[in-house]
Order: sequence, then structure tokens, then C-alpha cells
Amino acid sequence: MNRSKEGPQYRLKFNDSIILVNKKKFTLLNYIDECGSIMNASKRASIPYRSALKYIEEIENELNRRIVSTQRGGKGGGGESKLTSDGKAILKEYRKVESILKMHADVNEIESNIQEIDYENKIAIVYFGEKRVLLPIRGNFKIGDRVLVLISPDDIFVTLKPQESSVRNIFEGKIISMELKNYMVRLNIDIDDVTLFVDITEYSREQLDLHLGKRIFIGFKAAATAMVKI
Repeated sequence: MNRSKEGPQYRLKFNDSIILVNKKKFTLLNYIDECGSIMNASKRASIPYRSALKYIEEIENELNRRIVSTQRGGKGGGGESKLTSDGKAILKEYRKVESILKMHADVNEIESNIQEIDYENKIAIVYFGEKRVLLPIRGNFKIGDRVLVLISPDDIFVTLKPQESSVRNIFEGKIISMELKNYMVRLNIDIDDVTLFVDITEYSREQLDLHLGKRIFIGFKAAATAMVKI
């Protein structure tokens, strides 16, 4: 995900090409698909017509394919613009990205660099402060890539003693804040100046006797994380 003056742009992969699509471009293409006209689509999306043409040109240059097919009308008009199969595929991929982001809007986000890669086991290694973290490789990553690591608070477990496991990341941390959120207790855990939040039930909090300043262990499976190149 990249950020621009027009909001976040998402990197969508098509074959060997990477294109950048933001909400404005998606909205424009969606309206073209609905009304069959670039002019009408630009009006409905509140985008100047020239900007609409520029957006289409940018994507087509990145993709090296046509995403909008235009048939000019005669003297009486009747021209039509419609999305090609690649244009429709862009809409589909963008909707998938938006759907995933909405599902995981409340998620731990940590930026780091890939320090090592175990290609045989498809594992990348990054660091949270001084802590070594194992992450699965899903996609084309290389050493040195700047990545955003996403961890859902529901996938993090809390214990009072460390648990040895080759498939889990286990860290010691300290509770720095607690609050009630959507009938769950949200713990903010400091781990070497990296803060992760975890959601647990009030029953679990009582059973573990958790309170501010208490040192605990948290963990998550490598498979429970997502890694995005930024």
C-alpha cells in the first residue's frame, strides 16, 4: 500500500505487472462499468474529464493493456465506453482488497525490514525491536524489503509462562494499558518499545490476574500473520 495526496493506493498484481489503484480510480472504473460512458462516469465520480482520461492512461501504461474499450458514435452520437476483461478484473481485485481491509481494520500494524529468508521453508525473518519474528512468505519477497506486518488481536494468546514452539512467536512483555472494548478487555503490551494490542475476555483477565505493569508472555503462530510489501 502506498499513500498519495488522493489517499492510499493499493498495489495490485496482474501477471508480471504491478498497478496502483486508489479509491478514485476504482470509483471511476466502477461507474464506467455501470453507465458505459467515461464522460458520465467522471461526472458521477466528481472527477474532471481530463483527470479521468489520465487515470485510465496511467493504469493502461502500468498494465500495458487496454482496460477501457471505446466505440465512437456517428454524427448522432451513440458512442460507448466499456471495461475490457482486464478492467473488470481490476474491479474484482480492488473489491477483494477492500473487503480484506474492512475485515481486519482493527489490526496490529508493524513496519520492519526483512533481515533473512529461509527459502526452503518459505519463512521470512524480521525484528520487532530486538525480537526475532518468523513470518510465512506468500508472494515475491527479498531480503531488505520494507514490509508491513499485520497481526489480528484475536490471533494473539496470553500466558504467564513461556511456551516453547517452533511454529509460534513467543515474547515477554509488560501490560501498559487496559480498557473495555466491545465487551472484551483490550491489553496494550510493550515489547522492546513495540506495542501490540490483544483482546481477551474479562473471565480470562481475572483468571490470569492481569493488571497494569504485570509482565506476561504473548504469542502468535507464524501462519496467523500477513505481510505486505510497502
